[in-house]
This record gives sequence, structure tokens and C-alpha cells, in this order.
Amino acid sequence: MKIAICDDVIEEQNELQTFCQRLGYFDISLFSCGEDFLNAPDSSQFHLLFLDIEMKGLTGIELKTLLEKTNPSIFIVFTTTHEEMMPEAFGRNVISFLTKPLDLNSIKHCLTKAAYLQMDFFPIAINDCVFIPCQDILYLHSENKYTIFYTTNGDSHISRDSLTDWNEKLKEFGFCPISRNSIINLKYYKKTYQKQAILSTEIRLPISRRYLQTLDETFRCYMIKRV
Repeated sequence: MKIAICDDVIEEQNELQTFCQRLGYFDISLFSCGEDFLNAPDSSQFHLLFLDIEMKGLTGIELKTLLEKTNPSIFIVFTTTHEEMMPEAFGRNVISFLTKPLDLNSIKHCLTKAAYLQMDFFPIAINDCVFIPCQDILYLHSENKYTIFYTTNGDSHISRDSLTDWNEKLKEFGFCPISRNSIINLKYYKKTYQKQAILSTEIRLPISRRYLQTLDETFRCYMIKRV
């Protein structure tokens, strides 16, 4: 998930950036005023904007109003020391309103909410050090007591949690079991052929008979939700 932080207090920018990084989000850009954000060449590519309400020049409220017309898909989290301004901050892009000083739990709540709304970007904590966005996971495979994550860039990561545990954690993010040993990301599911799940990368994984119908039904529901 691509995150922007717009605040004219540098210390508060840096603090918020650190919170996001601690939670597994690293694609972050910093802006000191609304004008800088609007003039950024990639301003339309951000998924989430932490926006201070009171800034010199263009205020957060004014920027929010502009973005409702120019970038309606961006999510906005307002940050401020003035709770009395909350009524002005409501809008179709706004998903939360945080009062300063900020804390890790409130930031985590906002990031989780935004990532749920943009499921592909939700970071999966494979272990204490490795976070992988959902969209980067191709499939999971159980080997002995471990679960191996295979990613779109060819990497693999080991988790000590069982495949059963991961199935519970990931089913709401568009993942589906196809056997006792494998779970696939439906984002990359192409078709079933000769009892194999063929992914868009042309990887073929065997499907157990009991999972054939479940896969078909789950994929149909997944596609309906994605429309």
C-alpha cells in the first residue's frame, strides 16, 4: 500500500512514518503542505493519506475537498489537535480521524482498515521480521511441520504456523485451500485442468477431489466481490 503523510511539522511526519514502518508499511512519502502533495507526479497513485488539518497554505479540509473530485479512490485519515474540527472533516474519502499525539495502536487500526478496504495491500506477518503484502503471495505449501510461502518474485519464506492456522487467517483475503497441503491466492488462479489448479504464472498444483467444488464456489464469490 502506497502511503502519503502530509503534515507541516517535520517531527510529527517522522513519528508517523516510524509507526507505519514498525507495522510493515515501507512505501511512504512525506509532504510538508497540501500544495506539495498535489504537485507530486505520483499523487494520484497513493492509496492512503495521513493528513493534518491545520497547515500553512492549503488546509487539510480544502485538500480533502479537492481530492474528492480528483482522486476519489484515496483513503484519508485526518490528524489534528483540534477535535472541534471533526464535523468539517467528514467526507466520502475519510476513513478515520485521529487526535494528536498519535500512538501505535490507533495507527495500526487505521492501516488495517485501509488495507482491508484495499485487500491486496494488507501485509501478512510471516514471522516477526517478514511482512508480505497479500498481492505478493502466490501460494502456500505445507512441508513437515512448517508452511512455505511462495511469492510472485520467486522468493520463499518459512513460517512455523501450520497450514490450518494460515487457512483461518487468510480465507478472508482471497485465499483458498486446494488440498491438505496447499493454499492458493485466488488473485492468481487461472483455471482447473485435469485436477490441477493452474495459476497465471503457469504453476500447476494438484487439487484434492474434496476441494474441487469448494474451489469453484469460492472463486465465484471472490470474483463477485472484486467487481
